[in-house]
Amino acid sequence: MKKLLYVVRSEADFERAICLGIAGKVKYDQHFLFVGDFSPFYSDGILNEFQKELFSRNGFVIKDFCEFSFIGGILKRLAGGTSTSMQQFAKNKMLIIPWLAKALLQRYLSSQKEKIVRKILKTIEPSMLFTDQSLTDRDYLPEILRSMAIKMEIPVYIFTHGAAAGLHSTFSEFTFDAYAGCTVLACSEREPRSKDSNRIILGDMSSSYPYVHFINQQDFCDIKFMDHKKYKVGFLVGGTMFTSTNGWNIMQEIIIGLSESPDVAIVLKLHPREAPFIDLRMIEKFNNLLIVNRETDRSRVSKWADIVVCSDHCSTIFEPMILGKKVVAVQGKHIPRYADIHSCIRDSSVKHISSSSEFELNNILHTNSKDQVTNTVAWGGNGPVDLGELFMNKILKKRI
Repeated sequence: MKKLLYVVRSEADFERAICLGIAGKVKYDQHFLFVGDFSPFYSDGILNEFQKELFSRNGFVIKDFCEFSFIGGILKRLAGGTSTSMQQFAKNKMLIIPWLAKALLQRYLSSQKEKIVRKILKTIEPSMLFTDQSLTDRDYLPEILRSMAIKMEIPVYIFTHGAAAGLHSTFSEFTFDAYAGCTVLACSEREPRSKDSNRIILGDMSSSYPYVHFINQQDFCDIKFMDHKKYKVGFLVGGTMFTSTNGWNIMQEIIIGLSESPDVAIVLKLHPREAPFIDLRMIEKFNNLLIVNRETDRSRVSKWADIVVCSDHCSTIFEPMILGKKVVAVQGKHIPRYADIHSCIRDSSVKHISSSSEFELNNILHTNSKDQVTNTVAWGGNGPVDLGELFMNKILKKRI
């Protein structure tokens, strides 16, 4: 039986790995490796309770990169399992211990990662390696895994970190030569490509129509909050702070306005990277607001909500669109790097706003669950099919 090794560094990668894993669990011997981002602020492992439960129910086990090193394993345990924000550190100076352990772990792994990667590949002996389209720095761990696997003549497949790149024509101008020798599983023709890599236009597997509905039907880790309210509004803050100057401000203004309505319940889910840096003091005491943390999967927010508010440039927008929810896409003022971006979400059935004054509860329509923009950007033009099944049982089968 062929061995597949999936490399996971974030919740987004975990979603795609689970999707492929479920599709391939009968035919393949599958192994999952968590590598994290090697940042003292973002290297805690998978905390998402829904993803972990779904993973466990399918009989999957994930190993931490640090487990393949005795010293790395000790430092990982000392570091603990929660991120330390600046606000938390200011309140509790004892948090310096796990923070320093994380910093030491980062330093140790940086010096030993090639040795550990070699041990992993020799121990597991994968027939194929899967990583996300992560940063292409030659010293970055997924890149080291890819490079070493290629030298060992192990086929390497790169799955998408999300369909967001296909939302913006600006990104299509970039090429990544670091993908040389790999096969890229792209979401759409609009995505960046390497001159030297193969490319399969597959779509975003975790955004495929059947898979999104399958996830929505799972009845564990659900949100229970003011279900009797007339309007249930979910906010998915994905990458907003990294690309715009006022995207979060627009969302916060909407939340403040909704807090005064007796008919509204609000659930807010922050992006894992942004959560430690967002000041919630203006809204956190609202009685009709529930702020969920990294333990709560974004799919639970989309399932709970009638209306979903998110960024117009993040792939989190596709899940509520596919579920036919009422969706509002917020376009903030882009930072200079993204000044010329035009999101093709504007061409979809989603309501598009650039200020909080444009948000009206009674003027938001349900999205078309099989929108042409969704098909083009998130499904690779393959339509509402199970993209994980399509890859595992048709595309990959022909390549073995």
